[in-house]
Amino acid sequence: MHPAVIRFNNLPAIVSQSAWSEASDKARKTAQNRTALVKHMLSSGLSVDKARTALIESINSGLVTPAIHQAVTDLGKVPTRATAFNWVNAYKLEGVEGLLPKHKGRMPAQPKWAAKALELYHCINSPSFALVAEDLKKLGFDATASQVRRFINSMPHELGPQSPYRMGAKLYREKHKDFIIRSTEHIAPGFIYNGDGHQVDVYVAHPKTGKAWRFELTAFQDVASRCIVGWEISESENAIATMTALTRAIQTHQHIPSMLYVDNGSGYKSKMMSDKCCGMYAQFDIEVIFAIPGNARAKWIERFFKHMEEHVGKRFESYCGPDHNEREKLKLLNDVKKGNRELPSLDQWIAEFKAFLEHYHNSPHPEIKGKTRMQVWEEGLIQEQPAIADFVVLPRTKVKVARGQIKLHKRVYTADYLFQFNGKELVAGYDLHDDTYLVLYEQTGEFIMNCRIKNKVEALPTSRIEEADLKRLQGQEKRIQNQLSEKRARADQKRVIDVDAVEELAADVDAIPEIEPEVLNMDLSDFEVENFEAAQANYQIDLGDLHE
Repeated sequence: MHPAVIRFNNLPAIVSQSAWSEASDKARKTAQNRTALVKHMLSSGLSVDKARTALIESINSGLVTPAIHQAVTDLGKVPTRATAFNWVNAYKLEGVEGLLPKHKGRMPAQPKWAAKALELYHCINSPSFALVAEDLKKLGFDATASQVRRFINSMPHELGPQSPYRMGAKLYREKHKDFIIRSTEHIAPGFIYNGDGHQVDVYVAHPKTGKAWRFELTAFQDVASRCIVGWEISESENAIATMTALTRAIQTHQHIPSMLYVDNGSGYKSKMMSDKCCGMYAQFDIEVIFAIPGNARAKWIERFFKHMEEHVGKRFESYCGPDHNEREKLKLLNDVKKGNRELPSLDQWIAEFKAFLEHYHNSPHPEIKGKTRMQVWEEGLIQEQPAIADFVVLPRTKVKVARGQIKLHKRVYTADYLFQFNGKELVAGYDLHDDTYLVLYEQTGEFIMNCRIKNKVEALPTSRIEEADLKRLQGQEKRIQNQLSEKRARADQKRVIDVDAVEELAADVDAIPEIEPEVLNMDLSDFEVENFEAAQANYQIDLGDLHE
């Protein structure tokens, strides 16, 4: 059964409870007084008319209980004969709620096609009222589009035109459901950072190719002050950009946060970042909270990205946000491709972004009145001096020593007396930009020695970042090749093949039978001319006659 139908079947009880809960105190007191009189008349064992007459006589003689007397006093009079019958009938049908003033009575009877209409209307394809009415007629129900529309509009919000079954549970929760208002006044500056990646809504010229390009901005924001403490630009969200933005924030402000609030993206849950032994979080002893998937409202930095696009992205003609005209965006890309228009450079966007950050940090804090974001950050931050070694070699990984050597990323490293650690599993720190050395640590984090590269394969890039870019390029080429193979396969399926003709051509050919050559019995002497000279005399030709 469709969830909307199940919810619809439970509506009568919900409506009955809400009628009493939504009534005012005065209406409830009136209903209770009416209930006292109705119960008194029913308990007498007489008919309603005779019970009402007996009630009037008891009141006039002063023989009624204080409760009944008080109820009549509050109501102002004894109900008339018709009103008494109506009260009794309402009480029998709906109880005390039926005696509420201006009560509409029971819910009207729903049409026979109500449940089926809800099932059809709340399907994933979001059909119109007319289409639902047409389907109901095919099922044998007599319903028009206007009747279906009035019925759906009379339903509660969760069963109406903007129900979660039509617009999706996530969008319905974000647009119509109640939400939690979070306060950060009790959080100290620098205690927790909120990190996330955002694809910037501006087309810029690619630094290498010059073509239209949208880059990824990875940023970390201090939750208490709302200041952006570190950021990095990359091709896409990845662990290197996340690590660079975080360590840049630590090194710039000489402060290590206690907690991080990030999403479940690959840049934050990669082994380089989240490994319990040698990941970035373990190196700096940072506790990480991963956000609930699909709950973007809980991340403060999402509001920053929206504010940034409003004040930075929309200043560029190549803005391509969700509220931008799609036709104009296609026209822009076409003009750029033809060379009629130029895109802004990445440096131009960075300059505009830095100017925006300066203004943003010095603007009023949204919660703490009278202070700017930067004032809250500077006054409440307790700086710590991070270990300098942590910034020489940023990422770490586990390695095993064998024969006085360490193999890492297809490179071989060695050092004096490294053979003393043969067979042990240690932690190696490596520089992304320089692969000529390693820094070796115990798994507890204690420094051991520096290792140098022993033999370098020339086919490998000199930088691990260049190697990562090469792997990304190979992956892109593989995906493009798979798409091309799929398109060719689809094209082959469209060709019409005569299977019978192919099978006939492929069938085995019968061998040609051997036929003996035909032999003619003749004698060559039969062709001999006996009187050649006589024949020549009879057919003499003068060549001069031919010339005449």
